[in-house]
Amino acid sequence: MLIKKIKAKNFKTYLNLDLDIAVEQDKPIILIGGANGGGKTTLFESIYGALYGLQIHNARQFKELLNAGAIGKEDEKIMLELHFTGKVLNEEQQYVLTRIYMLNPSGNPVESVKLNMNGTIFMYGTATPPAQRAEQEAQVNKIIKANLPQELSRYFLFDAMEAGNLLKEDQLNRVIRENIENVMGFNKYMQMSKSAETLFQTYTAQRLNIENEKKEYLELVEQKKKLQEHQTSLETQLQDALQYSVANKELYDNLKIGLNEETTIKNKIEQTKTHIENIYKKETIFRDELDEFVKDIELNVCVPKLVEAVKTEVNLILKTKNEQEQQQNSNIAPEQIEAISTSIVQYLSENNLVLKAVTVEELVDYVIAKSGQTNEKSLYDFLEFSEVKALEGLLNMRAANTFPSLNQQQVELNFSITQIPLFESQVEQMKQQITGRDYVLLKAYEDNESNIKKLEIQIAEVKGEIIKIEKRLHQFDIQTSQEPDPKYEALGKLKGFFEDVANRLLKIKKQQIELKMKQDLNINLSAYHDVIDRVELSENLKDLTFKIYHKKGNEIYLSQLNTASKQVVIQVLLKSLHEFGDYDPPVMIDTVMGVLDETSRAIVLENYFPDLSQQTILLSSDSEIRIGKDLEKIEPFISKTYTLQRDKEKQLTDVVKGYFGVTLND
Repeated sequence: MLIKKIKAKNFKTYLNLDLDIAVEQDKPIILIGGANGGGKTTLFESIYGALYGLQIHNARQFKELLNAGAIGKEDEKIMLELHFTGKVLNEEQQYVLTRIYMLNPSGNPVESVKLNMNGTIFMYGTATPPAQRAEQEAQVNKIIKANLPQELSRYFLFDAMEAGNLLKEDQLNRVIRENIENVMGFNKYMQMSKSAETLFQTYTAQRLNIENEKKEYLELVEQKKKLQEHQTSLETQLQDALQYSVANKELYDNLKIGLNEETTIKNKIEQTKTHIENIYKKETIFRDELDEFVKDIELNVCVPKLVEAVKTEVNLILKTKNEQEQQQNSNIAPEQIEAISTSIVQYLSENNLVLKAVTVEELVDYVIAKSGQTNEKSLYDFLEFSEVKALEGLLNMRAANTFPSLNQQQVELNFSITQIPLFESQVEQMKQQITGRDYVLLKAYEDNESNIKKLEIQIAEVKGEIIKIEKRLHQFDIQTSQEPDPKYEALGKLKGFFEDVANRLLKIKKQQIELKMKQDLNINLSAYHDVIDRVELSENLKDLTFKIYHKKGNEIYLSQLNTASKQVVIQVLLKSLHEFGDYDPPVMIDTVMGVLDETSRAIVLENYFPDLSQQTILLSSDSEIRIGKDLEKIEPFISKTYTLQRDKEKQLTDVVKGYFGVTLND
């Protein structure tokens, strides 16, 4: 596969891109320069999006991808077009793949796809009838897959900064296994082996004499088949989850740091907003209490003042009435005294005990005088009992004058209310400090990590169930006839035959990869230049491992390599897999130098890029491939050079010939 041209209209920073990237014989490199934010990564995304399509699910995502300079000036649609060549049955075919995206009248995104293969047109879109679309889409996907399957694209279209991530735990072995099984064509043999096993098991079931055993055997075969399908599905999900984890690890870490900072700011914003709300609540409470105070001002203010003014007089009245009441309680009533006196006078007269005549009236007056009792009336006798009690209640009344408290609240509120504009300004300033990133990815990434562990457990459980079923299948006693059955015997051998073919091919390819990697690592891995004795790939497709050994015999552990060395190792591996694989696509590398040091830069420029692929597209800043220092090393292998220039005012990227002002042979 060779890419001839990429066109992009209204896609992100490109208003109208039409770039010729065809290479000449023996000059496989296309060098494209640009400053950070100048459009290098977007060019990368244009080629990837043209091949496999853009993920646009709603109007917002469409607007995010639409060039800002096109809004209101151009038809609001995104067009990606890729011109490339590829071989089908050893015959070269010319392809033009076009994808167009726009919003329909309802505001929903729609897609149309057109593939021209030497004049044969395949076309489908959102509005295409389902059956017709499925047929046309299958043809387009088949052609793309024949040139570069999407699941393998990340090994040929990649960011050098992310290359080291492929060496993380459980990643490298998966990369090797995928490439050996997919890129190198072993999958078809593994599929044939599985098909042969299924046929053999079916035929075995037919040879069982006992019908019940046959039924049980077939049920076990079906269970095993479903479990294997489920295992394949789980492993695919696990691979996707691991790919997602690797691709988004750095972004997750950055977002996590940003989230911690923003959480602090957001908490402060909420605290400030709560403080403002509390001020308004205090104002409301103050107004309610003030209304209550005004409503009961007579009881709370006027009456206490009145009591204070008449307190002395009221106390005098109450004292007089109290003394009068006490005196009345302690004296005997005159009527009682008169009755007693009458009885006494009568007794004295009847018994001749009186020397002098005594009248009842005289005796009564005498008793009253001696007891001190008087019948004088008080000045306040006109007061009724209820009135006296009312005067007592007046003196004992406890009125709460809340005015001082209300006055203090008003002073505090006046100050707090004047502070509200300042608090609101602080809230706006803090909002501006928030980056506005979409932190949905944080939860998605953490859910994905949890899903990886869950899938690994499920896969282990399914494998265990398959082993149990296989043991049960082997317990069946197969009854063979006296007559030889060539078909049955052949089926019994097919599974092992295909596995043997795959293992033999693996062994041959493995030796080629090991030898090539050893040579390239001795040249490109500066930390171990010319001291690598061998590279070992295991021969087990189910459990592939990758090891490097020093000439002294010890293993060079991948986990102990620095970041730059890891990048070199993975790039050398990908080059070998590219060379010995069944596909021959172009290689496109963004941030080409990644984290390489000065020595590794020179080695990679001289020994890696020129021999990497039949077409190598390098996206570089002027600090990566430097003029006067690096460019001259690869100049003989360059077909074309371009520089991406970002126009901030027009919000678009222009493309000019030459590499930061230097053209070839200058």
